[in-house]
Amino acid sequence: MRVLLIQLDGKLPNLALMRLAAYHRGLGDSVELRRAGNATSLERGFWDDVPELVYASTIFERTRPLAERLLELHPAAAVGGTGWDLTARLPIDVEKCQPDYSDYPSFRQSIGFTQRGCRLRCSFCVVPRKEGKNRPESAIADIWRGAP
Repeated sequence: MRVLLIQLDGKLPNLALMRLAAYHRGLGDSVELRRAGNATSLERGFWDDVPELVYASTIFERTRPLAERLLELHPAAAVGGTGWDLTARLPIDVEKCQPDYSDYPSFRQSIGFTQRGCRLRCSFCVVPRKEGKNRPESAIADIWRGAP
């Protein structure tokens, strides 16, 4: 099966998309990551080779119009992320996958959560609403990919 992952915003690798990549590659699927920074980038040749599954992630609410345009062009796409829906979660079998960094070859750091949630209620932040109170998630040893 062909799977397309679309990173709609953010400069860092997208953890949810990396976990989806790991999950689908583990099933033997062909996975491709594309970035779409604006509505025009979604249209010119973006759909020349239509995949069976399309996932997109948006971190920021300001990117919502781009996600809406994606759904106009490909209504079956699964859109998620904090900028789209605070309540949406990855399926548990995907959430537990180790991230696949292969779509971000120049990124050498490790990404993950040692804890989720927050005890503060800053007016500008959605974390307490999305994640609840803090709780442990993973040990650094479980996240760390090794040197460098």
